[in-house]
Amino acid sequence: MDSKELTKVLKNGAENIIDVLNLSKKPMIGLDIGLSSVKVAQLNFDGKEYSLQRYASVPLPEGAIIEDEIQKPEEIIEAVRECFKKAGISSNWVSLGLAGPNTVARKLTMAGGSKEEIEDQVMWEAEQYLPFNIEESNIAFHIVGENEGGGVDLIIAAAKKDTVNNYKTLAESADLKVKIVELGAISIVNVFELLKKDEIEDPSESWMILDLGAQKTEFIIYKNLMPIFFKEINVGGVMITEEIQRQLGVNYYEAEDLKITGDENGNLPEEILQIVDDVVETFFREIKKTVDFYVSSTSDESLVGCVVTGGGSLIPGILEGLESLLGVKVSVLNPFDKISVNKSNVKENDLDSLTYTGVQVIGLAMRKR
Repeated sequence: MDSKELTKVLKNGAENIIDVLNLSKKPMIGLDIGLSSVKVAQLNFDGKEYSLQRYASVPLPEGAIIEDEIQKPEEIIEAVRECFKKAGISSNWVSLGLAGPNTVARKLTMAGGSKEEIEDQVMWEAEQYLPFNIEESNIAFHIVGENEGGGVDLIIAAAKKDTVNNYKTLAESADLKVKIVELGAISIVNVFELLKKDEIEDPSESWMILDLGAQKTEFIIYKNLMPIFFKEINVGGVMITEEIQRQLGVNYYEAEDLKITGDENGNLPEEILQIVDDVVETFFREIKKTVDFYVSSTSDESLVGCVVTGGGSLIPGILEGLESLLGVKVSVLNPFDKISVNKSNVKENDLDSLTYTGVQVIGLAMRKR
């Protein structure tokens, strides 16, 4: 072992001792490795309010990740490193987000008992509905509290071990330490609770949260101070991009630009509008089908509002169409309604995109050790 390697080993050993003794003052950094980009965020919490201190986003090459499967690891690792450098973040402690078909979040109601008894119940229940083998899964749960029936309500999160390990390996290869792994849907709920805390206390009212992502949409029903229903819908904004590519013969990035900004005058050409309308109609049908399933299985018709986030919320007509479909007010979940910004570190032109695409990484950065 040469002197450089020895120095690295000693440094890592010292850091591990500090970690175990909980002596470090390092802030937790939100790390979102998405299908189209890597995002990082650092927040400060003064005991009353959050402020965004640092943020950066770096695009990934097309096809870097497909259906949770990592196709271009070296490019992703380099993007993570570039993201931290671009944001000027020195802490290497991260709260890592996971999403996709190899993850599950769900509300469960248990009979109660000791922590060990509840854990046994969780494992038994999980085995009944997980779309992957329980022996191949990482499972965690959070007890929300007692319910009216005398049992306990809890939120369970599960992910395939291979998926967790693969994403952790990416982060660790970029010299980061993964302290928390959290599902993307839960991190979005973190932000929703912060922004809507004065509006969501009535236990008889429910809210819908939609994260309109590139390849899928997270559908969440929130009621009685907890998310009670999760579903992943396989419709996302990339369907429009791919159809524009196919019909107009342009590349991925040109199609993305056409979808959001239109032509040189900022207008969407007729053929683009038709493609958008066709995909949006498919999206509305899937939302309606999911709402009908939820209502028929729970008899809950108490929806009072809907918030949306994700790049898909920029698609023309999406908010108005959802309002017409749901019959309730639909608004964008804007984290900066309650989170201030250190404008000496965060660029003004980052804030617009952050409003729509940064909610998950901000929710990850809200996590504490």
